[in-house]
Amino acid sequence: MTQLTVSIEDVSMLDQIQQAISLIRGVKSVSLKRKRKTGMERAIEDIEKGRVYEACSVDDLINQCKG
Repeated sequence: MTQLTVSIEDVSMLDQIQQAISLIRGVKSVSLKRKRKTGMERAIEDIEKGRVYEACSVDDLINQCKG
């Protein structure tokens, strides 16, 4: 059996694309594997979305977490 890998940027169309591929003659099965984000990708996303914090010291960080 031969496999074909399709990368999809816009996940909102995923269900429709999956259904369309399954209708093609000769397709035995359609499976989905989502790529997990790495820690670095999640960190960059946090920076881009403004989810960053600054603290002068450990005590300042703890106080920010409490309040």
